[in-house]
Amino acid sequence: MSKRKRFWFWFCCLAVVSTALLLWAGVPLVQQYQLGVFVGVVALAILAESLLIRYPLRPEYNDRGLWFSVSTPVVIAAIIIYGWQFGVWLDAVISLAAGLLTMQLKNIHVRWVFTNAVQSVPSAGAAGLVVALVQPEPLVGLQTLGVLILGLLAYMLVNTFLVSVTMAIVEEVRVRWVFGQTMLSLPRDIALMTPISFLITAALAAYGAVGLIGVLAPYLALRQALVIAARQQELYHQTIRSLGFLVQRAHPYTGGHLQRVSQWARRVAEQLGLPPERCELVYEAALLHDLGKTVLDEQILNKPARLSPEEWQEIKKHPQLGAEILCDTPFLSPIIPWIAMHHERPDGTGYPFGLKGEQIPLEARVIAVVDAFDAMIGGESPNQHRPHRRALTLGEALTELDRGAGTQFDRQVVQTFKQVVQEWQRRRAAGAKA
Repeated sequence: MSKRKRFWFWFCCLAVVSTALLLWAGVPLVQQYQLGVFVGVVALAILAESLLIRYPLRPEYNDRGLWFSVSTPVVIAAIIIYGWQFGVWLDAVISLAAGLLTMQLKNIHVRWVFTNAVQSVPSAGAAGLVVALVQPEPLVGLQTLGVLILGLLAYMLVNTFLVSVTMAIVEEVRVRWVFGQTMLSLPRDIALMTPISFLITAALAAYGAVGLIGVLAPYLALRQALVIAARQQELYHQTIRSLGFLVQRAHPYTGGHLQRVSQWARRVAEQLGLPPERCELVYEAALLHDLGKTVLDEQILNKPARLSPEEWQEIKKHPQLGAEILCDTPFLSPIIPWIAMHHERPDGTGYPFGLKGEQIPLEARVIAVVDAFDAMIGGESPNQHRPHRRALTLGEALTELDRGAGTQFDRQVVQTFKQVVQEWQRRRAAGAKA
């Protein structure tokens, strides 16, 4: 089944579930609650929903990511005060209406608006079920904090899972990886939403929809804080990209060598079971692994003939030089050892420190394998491309990795990388047939 067909099948399944929930909740909503209150809450919630912050899912996807919805506390509060039926319809209406109103401004395709809406309904339904089990009657007090946290947790877990499946289908990555990536922010999100949800619950209980107006100020403060955090994160990734471009300018690899090595390295790290945040650090370390070459003699780097022993000793300084360049940058401190050690070898004959086996960080061993592989298949710089050294095929390069496993390369990393390459070949072949 193609990616497009998988997405639409998944969307239709969500749409059926959401429609069933709305139909089930629809009659009680009309019979028990005033539509005026519902309309008022919807109007103010749509305003809150328009204040979304987008977190990039991956560093290279600046225009894609997961939206943090500040309207979620409104839905949870409405569930506690008015019941799950009210909350389900509220979430569906504000997700759809706000999405349609802002899709041009945020450059969102209409299918994502409807996808977000059908994902929100089961999420609100799960929160409503938990709240109904724990607190059948609407109450506002200290015990409400526990109910709020449970409701938020149920909502976020279901929503995170549904979003993870959608992103996994669209981006063709593993659901487990996306779910793990998004779950990292769950404690923070619940901590941010709980006090605001409590304020909204008290406001709805005391003043109805009008009470939401007094709670908009904390929403605006929260949004400003998230905007600043997003800008800082973007500045961090922009720094990484700028340093990567500096390496490419000083040492121009063919065909985006650094980007390929970074993507391969992250994929191998994922397959090895490293935590998602560690995989992203591997990506960034691989992007900067040759940073030290920017301070080497260009005549040596660009020399067309074979390097002399003295010149080769200069080239061998680049891992440690790269680490020294970054040593005064605190936010890059985790990746500095990996950059310094990406030319170490399990048998101890590598450089610059002559480390062996487990003395070499796993992340550095990953970069060593993918860097060598990309160089063997043709991603070499002009000074490395010798007439007597032709580019190898994928199969020949994998054979060379096998030959060096246990001595030049980490054996486990080589085996994992071979699986990654084979998976990539299958996907490429499937895409060509489609």
